[in-house]
Amino acid sequence: MKSFSLTRRIIATVVTCQVLLTVGLTLVAVVYARTELGGAFDTALVGNAMSALALVRYTEKTPSVLTFDATLLMPSLDPTHRDLYEIREADGHVIARSTGWDGVPADLARSGGRYTDFDLRGAPYRAVVLKDVPVLDSEEDEPGESPATVTLIYASSLVESRLRLTKLALYVGGTSLLLLLVANAFAVWSVRRGLEPLHALAAQADTISVHNWSFNAPFGATLATELSPLVRAIEAVLGRLKESFRQQRDFTNDAAHELKTSVAIVKSTLQSLLHRPRTPQEYQTELAGLLDDCARLEDLLGRMLRLARIEQLAENGPPSKLATTELTSTCEAAVSRIRKVAEARNVAVEFDNPETVYLRADPEDLELIWLNLLENAVQYSPEGSTVTLRVQRNGGAMVEVSVMDSGPGIPPAELAHVFERFHRGDPSRARSTGGFGLGLAICKALVDAYCGTIEAINLPGHGTQMRVHLPAESN
Repeated sequence: MKSFSLTRRIIATVVTCQVLLTVGLTLVAVVYARTELGGAFDTALVGNAMSALALVRYTEKTPSVLTFDATLLMPSLDPTHRDLYEIREADGHVIARSTGWDGVPADLARSGGRYTDFDLRGAPYRAVVLKDVPVLDSEEDEPGESPATVTLIYASSLVESRLRLTKLALYVGGTSLLLLLVANAFAVWSVRRGLEPLHALAAQADTISVHNWSFNAPFGATLATELSPLVRAIEAVLGRLKESFRQQRDFTNDAAHELKTSVAIVKSTLQSLLHRPRTPQEYQTELAGLLDDCARLEDLLGRMLRLARIEQLAENGPPSKLATTELTSTCEAAVSRIRKVAEARNVAVEFDNPETVYLRADPEDLELIWLNLLENAVQYSPEGSTVTLRVQRNGGAMVEVSVMDSGPGIPPAELAHVFERFHRGDPSRARSTGGFGLGLAICKALVDAYCGTIEAINLPGHGTQMRVHLPAESN
């Protein structure tokens, strides 16, 4: 997909909104001014027409007739384009007509509305038509006789009014355009300045590498409400990446050390066999020890491959179509497998059997978790003590499986590292009794793969409890 500039998008959006707002306000102002000017023009037009009507009088002759005194007529609204008028009696007789009336449409008086617009010699006019209005002069009227009525058409030019409206539109539009340019310039400056912390944050993040884990967030990005969550997220991700790189580095070093130690032992044994001739019995004894060392090396490689498979399972998620597994049976199988080792160390293993609980998981994976936890607990428990495996449902959606021993416990500083690969809490343990430090790492990887949690807790007094929480199926 084509890349785009976030700054330009924000600026374009702000400018577009301001342009639309300016155009809208200008249109509203022009329409409102046009309405007000039109209303004022119509009021003045009607006023001039009524003034003209007041100049219609009866003559003093007998019989009296209607006449019009044009000398007292109100001046035109537009000096350049003079007002036009026509006054007719009820019978159609023209009482008075202004100069230049010849170009006015003949059917003006027959229009249905009170106001009519027309063009005269290229100039726009607006006329008011007052039909059958009584004459205001009633001095000569006989008592009881209704006053005569006339039809008055009075028209004024719209040129001056439209010129004023055009000037107003230009003033409003020009002022709005000037303010728009100033506002847009300020908006562009504000947007660019406001996004400076983001650019500084990106520049600082770009310096991060496997050789440089330092990240100093810009002060502006830390204070910005919108950027502070991003800063915290970058710091959290960076911390996890740094820890992951450390674990990978430690894993590589520890794995290489373990493999080197095992290979060195095998090599030393072979060199010892070749150093001098030996009896068949000595060869047999040395080869048996060599087989033990090879078995240990094979066990290490198997655990490393299993851990890699489990971590891949945790990354991709468990298969969507897993069969339902009864939890108790996997616990019983693990207890059965560890019992001989426990009896050899004079340690009792008890299983607190609860109600039936079902999980969606591979039974071999579950059995491996309990076996590793039990093996670890038996190795740390003193002779004559008891290791307890307990399952608790508590009516919730999660099931808790705990393994408790009576060992010396875990130092508080080691609690955060017990599930790391190749981590040994007791460096003094001999190779013959100590593992590789992969058992608890395998347990955690499996528990994570099945969306569960595992934690190590020191019991009051002495002993350790390993707690595993896994999602259970509803009964």
